[in-house]
Amino acid sequence: MTDIFVNIPEGHTIICGWNNHAMQIVKELEAAGHPVVIVCAKRPEELKNSTRAVIEGDCADDATLIKAGVMTAVSAIILAEDVGRLPVDTVDARSILTALAVEQLHPEIYSVLEILNPDNLRHASNANVDNVVLCEQLIAHFLALCASQRGISGFASDIFSHSDNRSSLNTLELGPEWNGKTTGEVFAAIRAQGDLPLAIMRRGEDEEREEWLHEINPPAATPVKLPMKVIYIKCEKK
Repeated sequence: MTDIFVNIPEGHTIICGWNNHAMQIVKELEAAGHPVVIVCAKRPEELKNSTRAVIEGDCADDATLIKAGVMTAVSAIILAEDVGRLPVDTVDARSILTALAVEQLHPEIYSVLEILNPDNLRHASNANVDNVVLCEQLIAHFLALCASQRGISGFASDIFSHSDNRSSLNTLELGPEWNGKTTGEVFAAIRAQGDLPLAIMRRGEDEEREEWLHEINPPAATPVKLPMKVIYIKCEKK
């Protein structure tokens, strides 16, 4: 199937690039109810017999991104490609170039950029992405957590995954009906439906990017001031 016949879903996430954890990202997004469109130079072997939407082309090319529906996408994930084949800084430079193209075409998109070298964070910030992720650093944190807090690995793996159909970490954007109420009332309502509230998120002051600042276990009397989100664990229902 050529990409001419690809049906672009509405409100999708664009994945730019492909690497050894891309397939798991696709599965997690789909399990969370987010349709996905993949953009990469060549259809990945893992998707050879898949009906998932794949656009073949240069991830940093405007025409390719437009074909992938960047103008109507709600989010974009820019992955580090050719890791191990190219120098780390070259990989990061290509990723940042793709992020710049995505942001220039659709400044309102919520973008997540994977970077390999922490020294390139300052360059990544110039691309106006909403999140920069150092995957190797996150893996190191997780391994240290598992070693220092024995038995926690199963719990952490459970809440970070949607595809296992068990408990999962989620966010809830509060609607206007909560304006003027307290986080205690919000948390009580979430507990009443069998889930576990953990924190709130408020918009940061940077108007050029969608930055969210979190507060874990806020005082119950904290007033709700929109926009606000709640971080909670959607618990597995017995």
